[in-house]
Amino acid sequence: MEDKAFLRAALALLSLYAVIGTAAKIVEVRWEADIGVIHIILDSWPGVWDGWRFFLNGVEIPMEGGWGRPVIRPDAPLSQPPTGLFVGTLPWLSGLERVDFPCCGTIQLYIPGEGFTNEFYYNLADLGCRTASTVECPREWMVHEGELVIGEGEIHVIEGGKFFQKGNVYVREGATLVIRDTEFMMGRGEVPTVHVYFFVEPGARLIIENSRIYPPPPSLTEPGLICVMNQGEARMVNSETQIHYFDMSEGARFEMVGSTMVNPIGGLLQVTGGETHVVDSTIGALGLRVPAGGHLFAEGLHSGVYFESWDVHRLIPEADYELVLERTTLLKDELKGEYRHGPYERGWIFFLDPDSHVRLVDCELRKVFLEIRNETVEFHDLRVGAPSSLQYRDIVLEDVVVMGQWPFEIHNARVAIYDSDYLFLQPSGYSTVRLVRSHMVEFIPRNFFGTMIFEDASWTEAGEIIGGVPYHSEANRFTMRGSLRIEGLRENLQWKDAWVTREFELFVRDREGRPVVGAEVRVGGWVYRTDKRGRAVFRMTFDEENYNRPTRVEIRFHGGTIAEVDVDFFTSSPIEVRAR
Repeated sequence: MEDKAFLRAALALLSLYAVIGTAAKIVEVRWEADIGVIHIILDSWPGVWDGWRFFLNGVEIPMEGGWGRPVIRPDAPLSQPPTGLFVGTLPWLSGLERVDFPCCGTIQLYIPGEGFTNEFYYNLADLGCRTASTVECPREWMVHEGELVIGEGEIHVIEGGKFFQKGNVYVREGATLVIRDTEFMMGRGEVPTVHVYFFVEPGARLIIENSRIYPPPPSLTEPGLICVMNQGEARMVNSETQIHYFDMSEGARFEMVGSTMVNPIGGLLQVTGGETHVVDSTIGALGLRVPAGGHLFAEGLHSGVYFESWDVHRLIPEADYELVLERTTLLKDELKGEYRHGPYERGWIFFLDPDSHVRLVDCELRKVFLEIRNETVEFHDLRVGAPSSLQYRDIVLEDVVVMGQWPFEIHNARVAIYDSDYLFLQPSGYSTVRLVRSHMVEFIPRNFFGTMIFEDASWTEAGEIIGGVPYHSEANRFTMRGSLRIEGLRENLQWKDAWVTREFELFVRDREGRPVVGAEVRVGGWVYRTDKRGRAVFRMTFDEENYNRPTRVEIRFHGGTIAEVDVDFFTSSPIEVRAR
C-alpha cells in the first residue's frame, strides 16, 4: 500500500511539473520606484486570470492579501493585455513601504490551463526597493557614483560581478578598461545630457568580453542612453549590449565578434573614420559618412539586411575609413507606436558632406544628415513615412522614405524650411533658422548665438540646451521669436549653463472679443502697451534656474488689473488673453 501511495504521489508530482515550460515565463522583476511596487514581467500574457496562484520562496501566499498586505494583480486591464503583474497593496495601487514583502527571493506562478512558470530569483535591494520586510538581502551590485576615470598607464579590470556606474567613463590615453563576465549597468548620475558616455581616448583600449551592458530601469534613476565615443581601440566579444550608439572616429579601431548592440530605440554603429570589423553580430542601425568628393549612388536600399560578407567601399567607393561586416544582421526598421517616427535609431543613416555626390532613389532610411555651411538655402515638403524628394548642391534624394527625422547641422548659415515634419536641428554660430508651417522633433543647439524664427511651427519630444560641456557645447545664448507651439517637451528638455531669450506675442481682447488698445502688460519690471490690434510684444530670458518656473504677467487697463497669465519657456506664442 505504501508503494502504491508513493507511486500515486510521484505520478502527481510528475504531472504537475510536466506542464512547467509550457506556461508563460517570468523574464524580469523590477522595482518601480515612482510608485513603490514590484513589477513582475512575463514573456507573454496567457489570456486568463481567474485561478492564478502565487509562490514566494516556494510557499503559496494569497494574491489578495487585503489592506497592509501584498496584493498581486495584472499591470494593465485584461483587454490591453497586461505585460505582467504588480505587487502592491490596497487601496490599489499603493506602495509596499509598510508591507511585509521581501526585496529578494524567488517567485513562481501557477496559471490554470498552463501550469507553473519558471521559478525566478530576484534581488532588488541595490535597485531602490523599500518594504517593511525584515529579510536581509545580500548586496549584489558594486555602485560607483560619479565619473569613472582610468588614468594613463592604468589597467582596470571589472570582472565576475555586477557593477552599477552612475556617470561617464573616461579611458585616458595609454589606459585599458576590461569589462569581463560582468553585468555592467550604466546610468546618467549627474551627467546633464540624455546620453551617458564611454570616452576612449587615442591610445586607450576598451575590452568587453562575455558581458552585458545596459541602462538601469527608468524608475531607478534618470533615464540615459549609453554611448561609446571611440578614438582608440575597442573590442567586444560574446557580449549582449544595449549601447545606443557607438561612434568610430578617425584613427580608431573596433572589433565586434558574436555580440549584439541593440536597445528598444537604438543600437547604432556610427562610422565616420577608423577601422571597424564586425563578425557574427547584430546591430540596430548603421550610420555611414560620405566624405567630400565621395560618391553614394543607391536605389531600393532598405533596412533588415543580413551581410554575409560586405565592405563599405561597395557602397561608398571613396570612404576614407574601413568597415567590414561578416555574417552580421542590420535590424529591420520596425519601430512602432510612439517610436515609429522621431529621434530613434534603426536601419540606414547617412552623414552627407555638402561637397559629396549623392543619388538616393526609392530608398528606406532612418535619417539623412545634411550639413549647411555659410550660405542661404531653403527646403520644402520634407515628410516622414512617405516619399519625399530633395536637392541640395549635388545631393539628390528622390522618392526617399525617411522613417525617423530630417537632421540639419547649420553653421553660420541662413536656412528656411517650409511645410516639413520631424526636423532635427543643430544650429551653431550666428545662424538664422526659419521654420514655416513645420514641426521640429529634436533641437540641440551647439555654440549657437543666432536666431530661431517660427511661423505657425511646433516643437515636440526632445531637446538639449546645454553649455559648459566640451564634448557637447561650450556655450549657447540665442533668441527665439514668432508663433510656436511647444508640446510634450516639459519632461524631456535638458538644460544647463545656457541662456535663451524668447519673444512672446500677447493679444488682449475684451469679453466680446474686441482688441483692448493701450493696455499695460507688466512682466519682470518692464511695462509694454498693446497696439490697435490689442497686441504687445515682450521678451523674457530663460536659464536653467527659471525655464520651467512660471512668471506672472499682469495686464492692467484704466488703473485696474483686467487679466493675469503665467508664462515660462514652454508657453506657446502667441498668447491669447480675455479681459475679466
